[in-house]
Amino acid sequence: MHTELTCAIVRDLLPSYVEGLTSPETNAAVAAHLSSCPDCSALRDRLAEAGRVPAPPGENRQGGYLKKGKRKSWKRAAAAVVCTLIAAAAGLALKLFVIGTPAQEQELTVIQCQETDGVLSLSLSTPLSASAYWDWQTEREGDTVQISARSVLVSPLFSEGGGHLDISLDGVREIDLCGRVIWQDGVSIDRQTWELCNLKTPYVGNAPAVGRIAQALDLQGMSGNTYTVQMHTSSRPYRWTANFSGQYDAVAEQALNRDMLWAGFQLLALVENLDEVSWTYTGPDGASQTRVLTAEDAGSRLETLTQTYNRLNGTSRTALEGIKAYRDTPAGLQQLRDILKCLESGYISDTVILDEGDIPDAPASSAPDGAYHFVS
Repeated sequence: MHTELTCAIVRDLLPSYVEGLTSPETNAAVAAHLSSCPDCSALRDRLAEAGRVPAPPGENRQGGYLKKGKRKSWKRAAAAVVCTLIAAAAGLALKLFVIGTPAQEQELTVIQCQETDGVLSLSLSTPLSASAYWDWQTEREGDTVQISARSVLVSPLFSEGGGHLDISLDGVREIDLCGRVIWQDGVSIDRQTWELCNLKTPYVGNAPAVGRIAQALDLQGMSGNTYTVQMHTSSRPYRWTANFSGQYDAVAEQALNRDMLWAGFQLLALVENLDEVSWTYTGPDGASQTRVLTAEDAGSRLETLTQTYNRLNGTSRTALEGIKAYRDTPAGLQQLRDILKCLESGYISDTVILDEGDIPDAPASSAPDGAYHFVS
């Protein structure tokens, strides 16, 4: 038996009733009242005409309404996810192709460094084919110029893999490229020199540190043979010795001695308390050979080596006081490595240095003073 409802209750229920949101029991009670009440029935009709049309008989109207609401909520959530993904992709593209990241020194290579009338012209490149650089900045701090740039992926917006800069040298002592010194005191600093500067150590007894220097100098690659290392650190003079395996013919022997002199000068400079560099090998006659380069001997040859380099290259560099002085600055180490090119090129033989012979006069050169061109 249905509960009889008053008109006030029915009128409160009618909006939900015509929307199909009331339960079957309530529907039956409201329908019974409407069949006998013209006023409430007329109100029901007006609500229906206003757009609140009941669902067809037999449908769970309340459940249908909730399902529609859930479908709408799912669509809104999916749209929000899609919008979020699109925004994230746009942000990533902006970061990679437009904003970029600060360029790192290992990304950039100096292909030309030319000084003319107090202006240093730099040409920069990169081995990274997918990278481009923009927003080049030069900031002066005291006597140092800091160069920076932003690295992005190559795109129609940015396609330059390097850059070109002209820097006034008025009052400038040092130029840094993204954290690496590339010019100091009138000397261009190549990449390997900068790396070696960061490897210097005060103690020959620090075997790992000295080993890293030897590895950077590529002693094994130069000699073509493996070698073992001995260190004498119990008393002065402190000595570092490379014992090379295999037998060397006359040509290979000359090359080994030349290469070890080139490396020995640098080892003596980079290891502060190292007194001697020596190397042993088997010569053409099968006898064991030992060669020694002392810090004193190396220092005594610096003036003549520098003069020879100046005459060959048209420069006017000045020898520093002793081999150890070349470790103090990147420019000093670069100058040492530059004058050692007289050995590396074979212009000065190994026997001249080892036996303290006379270094031959170098032919005059027409190269302009202060001109540099190198690949780092």
